[in-house]
Amino acid sequence: MTNLQNARDYQELLDERVETSPYAYATMFKAEGYVARRTARQRFALLRALDGKLRHILRPTEHVFYVTWGTTHSLAEQFFTGWMASALNMRALVFTTERVLLLQINARKTSVRELVAQIPYTAIVSVRKSWLGSCRIKLRDKTLLTFLRVPKGDMKFLIEFLSDIVKGSGAPFEISTPLGVQHLCPHCYVHVPAFPPACPQCGGRLKLASKAALLSFIFPGLGDWYLGHRGFAAMEIVGSAFIWWVLIVAPLLAPEDPDLGPITLEYWLTALFIMLVIHGTDAMMTRHAARKGHYPAGPMPHSAQHGS
Repeated sequence: MTNLQNARDYQELLDERVETSPYAYATMFKAEGYVARRTARQRFALLRALDGKLRHILRPTEHVFYVTWGTTHSLAEQFFTGWMASALNMRALVFTTERVLLLQINARKTSVRELVAQIPYTAIVSVRKSWLGSCRIKLRDKTLLTFLRVPKGDMKFLIEFLSDIVKGSGAPFEISTPLGVQHLCPHCYVHVPAFPPACPQCGGRLKLASKAALLSFIFPGLGDWYLGHRGFAAMEIVGSAFIWWVLIVAPLLAPEDPDLGPITLEYWLTALFIMLVIHGTDAMMTRHAARKGHYPAGPMPHSAQHGS
């Protein structure tokens, strides 16, 4: 019988003989036109990559209506980190019967990474399309989320689907408990408030934003390496090492120029100030990245593996 993993194309999943699954294939793969079919093929590949993890996250009666992808980075992140912000914030957006799941994926949308979050539908106050074509969502905790880089056809679905959810809800948003984006444990996938060193449910260890920031302050890139952003960390380490060599190491090793005399105290104070700015800025950026969700600090605990 055809299922998600043995199907060669998304169209095979629209056959009547497809295996029962938590996915609404007819909704996901309704594709008319070249662009829609191309997006459907990308969605098919993404869903196959998500499948194993999703089946652990979904509750027993929960089903998936739709899957797409996009980013949620802010203007400040874009200014400081540029293209890296888009890569680090790329998410699979999974619309279920109960919530929106946000699963961190790589920039090519071919593999799933560590971070998992959810937005309960009851947390959404309003949905609107911005003049730039992005989707803006206001949550009950006053958080404003902007979804960018979502496929054009999917953006329309996203806005219409969530708008219908809000219109159909009678929840008293102004008096209810504030709800926003909820980060899930990467081991057992329950909501873990704040940023503790371990999941209170399964005991799985979690990486600390304070440790990541400290490592980046000691030397830029070390904190990102600790978080698992190895490619970005390597670039930061190489760049910082070059600046250290130019500003600090090379002047210390260079012979004294008889015409210029020894290097002045003003030079060393200026160099020290520049290095403190670079290290401090990277520490703040790393802390911000570390608070995007819960990074696992070790293997999945035995209790989470067996669902106990």
